[in-house]
Amino acid sequence: MIANVKKTMMIALFALMMVPATVMQADARPGKGPNGLNGRPGMFKGLDLTENQIDLLKADRMSRHKRVIRLKGDLETLRLDLAEAASVKSPNTQKIDRLSNKIGNVKGRIIAERTKGIIYLRSILTAEQKRKMDTRRLILGMMKERRDGRFGR
Repeated sequence: MIANVKKTMMIALFALMMVPATVMQADARPGKGPNGLNGRPGMFKGLDLTENQIDLLKADRMSRHKRVIRLKGDLETLRLDLAEAASVKSPNTQKIDRLSNKIGNVKGRIIAERTKGIIYLRSILTAEQKRKMDTRRLILGMMKERRDGRFGR
C-alpha cells in the first residue's frame, strides 16, 4: 500500500516537473521572439523591411487578425447550431442545408482574409523584396511537397 502511494507520488512529481520543461521548449521554437514581425521572422528574413513597412504590416495584420477571430467565433456558433439542428428528433434538412452553406461562406471569408493579407504584403514590398520572397516560397513549397510525398507527381 505504501509502495503504491510512493510510486504515485513519484509519477506525479515527475509529471509536474515536465510541464515547465514543455512550456520552455514551446517558447524556444524558431520564429518565436522579439526580432520578428509578430513572431514570424522566418517569412521576412532577408527582405530587409523598412521600419515603415514593418509598421504597416503590423497594423494590417492586427486588424485582419481581429476580423478572423470574429469569423472563427461565427464559425463555431454555426457549427454548434448545425449539431443542434441535426440532433433533434426529426431534423429539418432545409435548415441543415442553410447552416452548412453559412459555414462554407464563413470559411470562404476566412480564406479571403488570408489572401488579402498576402496581396497587401506584396503591395508594400519593393520589386527586389518580392523576388526574394517568391524565391523563398518556391523553395519552401518544393521542400513541403517532398516532405509530404507529393514531389514529382
